[in-house]
Amino acid sequence: MGLQQGLVTWFVGVLFLSTLLLSSADVHHYEFFVRESNFTKLCNTTTLLVVNDSYPGPEIRVHRGDTVFVNVHNQGNYGFTIHWHGVKQPRNPWSDGPEFVAQCPIQPGTNFTYEIVLSDEIGTLWWHAHSDWTRGSVHGAFIILPAKKETYPFPTPDADQTIILESWYDGDYKQIIDDALAAGVSPRQPSAYAINGHVGDTYGCPNDTIFRMQVDSEKIYLLRIINAAMNEHFFFTIANHTLTVVAQDASYVRRFTRDYILISPGQTMDVLVSANRNVGQYYMAIRPFSDSSAAPVDNTTTGIFQYTNSEGGLNASLITLPVMNDTDAMINFLNQIRNTKVSQNPRINVPADKDIKRRVFITLAVNNLPCNTCVVGSRLVASLNNVSFVSPSIDILQAYYNRNMSGVYTEDFPLNPPVIYDFTGNLTNISTAVEEGTRVIVVNYGEGVEMVLQATQMGAGGSHPIHLHGFSFYWVGTGFGNFNNETDPRTYNLVDPPLINTVHVPGRRWVAIRFFATNPGVWFMHCHLERHSSWGMDTVLIVRNGKTKKTSIRPPPTSMPRVLFLSTLLLSSADVHHYEFFVRESNFTKLCNTTTLLVVNDSYPGPEIRVHRCDTVFVNVHNQGNYGFTIHWHGVKQPRNPWSDGPEFITQCPIQPGTNFTYEIVLSDEIGTLWWHAHSDWTRGSVHGAFIILPAENETYPFPTPDADQTIILESWYDGDYKQIIDDALAAGVSPRQPNAYAINGHVGDTYGCPNDTIFRMQVDSEKIYLLRIINAAMNEHFFFTIANHTLTVVAQDASYVQRFTRDYILISPGQTMDVLVSANRNVGQYYMAIRPFSDSSAAPIDNITTGIFQYTNSEGGLNASLITLPVMTDTDAMINFLNQIRNTNVSQNPGINVPADKDIKTRAFIAIAVNNLPCNTCVLGSRLVASLNNVSFVSPRIDILQAYYNRNMSGVFTEDFPLNPPVFYNFTGDLTNFNTPIEEGTRVIVVNYGEGVEMVLQATQMGAGGSHPIHLHGFSFYWVGTGFGNFNNETDPRTYNLVDPPLINTVHVPGRRWVAIRFFATNPGVWFMHCHLDRHSSWGMDTVLIVRNGRTEETSIRPPPSTMPRCPGT
Repeated sequence: MGLQQGLVTWFVGVLFLSTLLLSSADVHHYEFFVRESNFTKLCNTTTLLVVNDSYPGPEIRVHRGDTVFVNVHNQGNYGFTIHWHGVKQPRNPWSDGPEFVAQCPIQPGTNFTYEIVLSDEIGTLWWHAHSDWTRGSVHGAFIILPAKKETYPFPTPDADQTIILESWYDGDYKQIIDDALAAGVSPRQPSAYAINGHVGDTYGCPNDTIFRMQVDSEKIYLLRIINAAMNEHFFFTIANHTLTVVAQDASYVRRFTRDYILISPGQTMDVLVSANRNVGQYYMAIRPFSDSSAAPVDNTTTGIFQYTNSEGGLNASLITLPVMNDTDAMINFLNQIRNTKVSQNPRINVPADKDIKRRVFITLAVNNLPCNTCVVGSRLVASLNNVSFVSPSIDILQAYYNRNMSGVYTEDFPLNPPVIYDFTGNLTNISTAVEEGTRVIVVNYGEGVEMVLQATQMGAGGSHPIHLHGFSFYWVGTGFGNFNNETDPRTYNLVDPPLINTVHVPGRRWVAIRFFATNPGVWFMHCHLERHSSWGMDTVLIVRNGKTKKTSIRPPPTSMPRVLFLSTLLLSSADVHHYEFFVRESNFTKLCNTTTLLVVNDSYPGPEIRVHRCDTVFVNVHNQGNYGFTIHWHGVKQPRNPWSDGPEFITQCPIQPGTNFTYEIVLSDEIGTLWWHAHSDWTRGSVHGAFIILPAENETYPFPTPDADQTIILESWYDGDYKQIIDDALAAGVSPRQPNAYAINGHVGDTYGCPNDTIFRMQVDSEKIYLLRIINAAMNEHFFFTIANHTLTVVAQDASYVQRFTRDYILISPGQTMDVLVSANRNVGQYYMAIRPFSDSSAAPIDNITTGIFQYTNSEGGLNASLITLPVMTDTDAMINFLNQIRNTNVSQNPGINVPADKDIKTRAFIAIAVNNLPCNTCVLGSRLVASLNNVSFVSPRIDILQAYYNRNMSGVFTEDFPLNPPVFYNFTGDLTNFNTPIEEGTRVIVVNYGEGVEMVLQATQMGAGGSHPIHLHGFSFYWVGTGFGNFNNETDPRTYNLVDPPLINTVHVPGRRWVAIRFFATNPGVWFMHCHLDRHSSWGMDTVLIVRNGRTEETSIRPPPSTMPRCPGT
């Protein structure tokens, strides 16, 4: 039985059970291995996620007051949690289980041990998964026997039998609800109902098995009946036998006898049956009950109550079950359930009127919200008081307990319906506004709480089984029609109301419950019809701590599942942040000229986002300008969430003037410096800013901790509207004009001749260390960067740590970020910082040096331009020497290096990068400049590719035939003065399967002006595994790859006349843009799209789109 715990004192001061004396309590340990197994029913084999290869799962059998530890090993493909349904878990919500309410999911390949603390529960409960619809196959019984010196308050049964009623689906339960939510419709009906995993003999498959319960004549059996069905209330009977109900939801009730019982999803009932009929075989049977217009399939499912030594004799005509819509049978049964004052029950302690400090009147409804991507233009949602619950991405318990996370939930759940109407009347033409949100109820410890649950006819109407975690409550009243708060409370039963955890709220009726809030914690409350819960018929009850340790939440276990596991890094918490971006025109004066620019919050560069690793950021972007645009969060992988990635007409349509859109930016393993920028035409030239990701709360830097940090944004400054500049150039077919200056943090410095120009100054203290967060936001310029007379130590690139190396300068390409340490260890003074463009192209930028000042505190004068030591603009040796030093590092703060091996590579692409010409009668020179990848010049569609791909109902937006090799092989890096290859224009994409290893070789060519290309891939960081001079040789060059410590980056510098190889695993499903970050090249078509197909689970599939996605013009 486990380890002896001695005399039980767990209930002293918390719970007293009449004259019952409990002598001891045991500790039990179970191992749950959750993995996929095959099951054959209805003549079809289905793969299900189950526990210990069994359906239903293993039974837990313990005694009252025991403690149970269950170590759950996730050997499946997606995360989940387990809930111990009906266990109050005093002060221990950490092991209650609902996903993103009390914990984050247990990730594949990990385990978590639940501590289940029993108190006064007695009889039958159950356990089940509490993530999406996984509970359909991950569930089992939780049997609580009387304590060792305790007796039953009814004739002691000779034996007991667990009876689990189930919904059987031929298919993956999780996929069924995922598909339905994506389409906005109700999930499909089950293929059958089952009793203990057997579908019985009524479905027509000769191989199906039927559950048999073997009984001996004249013996008494205790049936432990659990309704584990997904959406079905059930009538249950045993032909020609009577059933005596003795307990519900692990609490004894006054005994009553019927020919049938009614049991709702989530409920448990203990029922006595005597084997006192003629020896034979008798059907046990279940049939659904429904008072909804969305009725289940009216199937009867059978088992057999078989007397020992009996054969044959089954007679289906003896099955007497009410018809499916028999509401009288439902009400008659429910009206008989009463508490009982036996010593084995907790003392009846119903809050009196004077004890009630919190009254809540809650309407239950099914609603619709608009949905452009759904099948019928709207999606089904469900609500409590017109609030449809939105599950957060960080569990509410963690956010509440740690008090350091904002934006996870709000404490403003409405305590009354916002609109009063005839809830139970004809609502055909009535609609009420529904809001989505994570809104919770908060009560003080010890308060008496009354909740009135009002069923409405919104949607299909019907019954709702409402379950409250962490409590058993008193079901004190019920009545037909709309609740009247003056007359109906007079009918309450405050003498012997049932003590339950899941209450059946009948259609067109109300139910009232009461309880004392004596269990501090965060407790989920929801409809146990899973489709309703999935649609949002949920809320959360937070019970504040009392004044003592014994009335406060226990501290969390150290092993709680986390949102993300990064090698050996443990992240203790993650925050949610909210920003408001107002994008509008403002005036800026530089180079003695005033220019009107589109900027964010009237600043150039725009506002800095500063968060911590693994945080989530919501940015509400308001377009107060004159044309549409989008925002991209450069380098953020956005796992499963391409909807917020941002490139115009790739993952979204533009945010139109006068509208707004909120981006959800989901951080994962990124660390250090990234940035954000507009991703429409050339608007990013003025709409951009830094995105700083600090270490997580318990995380350190893998280098000397800096005393401070400073963002350095390198920019191209144009006297003019950036969008107009590229629009004019494209219309003329020529290259856009050069910038008027370069800038550092919006300052053009002191080298351009205008006396009013400002210079960026970085104030430093002697002997301190500074972390420079350098971002190249220039439109078309690679830059050398230096600080005169100081060395620079590179520690990270593209939000991933690298092996430290020190240089006098760095080289940074458009789109890239670098984190650099600099020590203020020189003589006190002022030193120039400076940038100069690098180019290996015949179309070179203007060779200007732009300056800032690295200024020691209390220093004056002393600037000496001769100390600036930057390579000349065309110094390719300086470029190569710098790039060759970048290596990954195996520090614990980085993701583990996981380079695809040759055997992992399933897709290989060899891509030639070129600038070309196409004829153009309206252009200045009779031709226009285009750019291409493998001779395909990308054409941006008018409807975003992500929408077309996700909905599968739009043709002609893109084609899946991007060439994986150049259509023509030539001497890519030779003299191509008189050489040309045919160019095609099109929206052609690359498609790969989830999880594939991908290798891309990017070959710079001398077509056009030649030169370097910074290639950026959205949605991924990739390993830069190789580079070499000249044309790539697929036999010899792969032998030179660095598969040991290649840099993990998102933007790779492909030098002129050279090739670069990258590798990655395609583990981020979605639609991801890939393009040159020289914006003139991207505007000309040096782009493509990588589509990663969904995997086989929700965690490996694209998330459903937000309902607020910007609409495409003309749609």
